[in-house]
Amino acid sequence: MSLFLFRPHVEGPEGNITTPDVVIDRVFVNGAPKSINLVSTESYHQVDESEFALPAYGITALGGGALISPVVILGSGRICLARTAWRLNNLNGNVGAVTLNGQSLAALRSPADLIEAAGGEGDTLPRGYLLICVAGEADTQATLVDPTRKRELRHRLKLSLISEDRWGGTRPMPRYSVGPMMKEIPHFI
Repeated sequence: MSLFLFRPHVEGPEGNITTPDVVIDRVFVNGAPKSINLVSTESYHQVDESEFALPAYGITALGGGALISPVVILGSGRICLARTAWRLNNLNGNVGAVTLNGQSLAALRSPADLIEAAGGEGDTLPRGYLLICVAGEADTQATLVDPTRKRELRHRLKLSLISEDRWGGTRPMPRYSVGPMMKEIPHFI
C-alpha cells in the first residue's frame, strides 16, 4: 500500500498555525483517480521544454473536517501540493468568495461538490482522500485568496530545464576532502 505523509502548516482564523501529520492514500484529479506516487510537496523541478503547469486547489481529509490547499499540477502528471492550508470549516459560508488565481472556486467546482462526489458530506471526506480541482489557465503559481479575512495561500514552482547546466562552464572539478584538520594531510589521490 502506497501513501503520502502530508505535513501542512494550517493557518487558523486567528493566525495560529498547527502542523498535523495527514496520511493520504487516494488521489483524484477532476474526479479521475491518480497514483499517490505522483504527489509531492517539492517546489523545484527539472523539466523538459514541453512541460507546462496548471494551478489547482486540493481538499484533504483530516480528522474533524477537511483542509484546502493550493496545488500545481505539471503536464507530466506530477502533483505539487503546497505545505500551507486552511481548515475548510473556518471559511464558514465564505467559500464562494475564495478565489484561485482570480477565479472563484464556485466557478471552477466548489469544494462541497468535490466532497459530495467522493462520498463525503459537508466538510467531511473519507479518510486518506485528496481531491483536486484544476483551473484552466497555465501557470506555475497557485494562489488561494480569502477576501473576507484578507489572507492568501501561495504555492509557486520553480522549473528548470533538464538541458541546462546550472553551473554553465564554471562547474568545479571534484576534489578530495578529509574534513577540517589542524595539520598537513598527505593526499594519495
